[in-house]
Amino acid sequence: MLNLKKMKKILLMIAFAGGLTFFKCSPASEQKVEDAKESIHDDIKEEKDKVVKDLTALRDDINDRLDQISKKIDAAAVDSKSDLEQAKKDLIVQREKVEKKLDEIDKSSEETWDDVQQGARNTADEVKVEFEELKVRIKDKFDR
Repeated sequence: MLNLKKMKKILLMIAFAGGLTFFKCSPASEQKVEDAKESIHDDIKEEKDKVVKDLTALRDDINDRLDQISKKIDAAAVDSKSDLEQAKKDLIVQREKVEKKLDEIDKSSEETWDDVQQGARNTADEVKVEFEELKVRIKDKFDR
């Protein structure tokens, strides 16, 4: 006769084998899982592309503004030059923030994408606000 330990062991093995059979996926369900994974992958790629496009456009705007300021510095009066130089430094800092986020996006994985995406959007929003404030400050300086 079987002792209690052996019976428990056999029952446990039967339960484990039954569980494997129960949880084994059919080919149709395996395909659904693969399709869902592919869909998630495509969604992440699409989101990355959109964020990269937005940040690249923002960086291009900053570069355009830097070019404009550089031209104005040469023709500016002495009292305006220091303000323009400071504006130029501020724009360079903003551009560096954007470029850092673009680099993080490039290096991100699907597992880290949510955090990287949120950080990129926050940086974009912050830089856009700073950029607009700087445009107003420069415009006010030259309208006086």
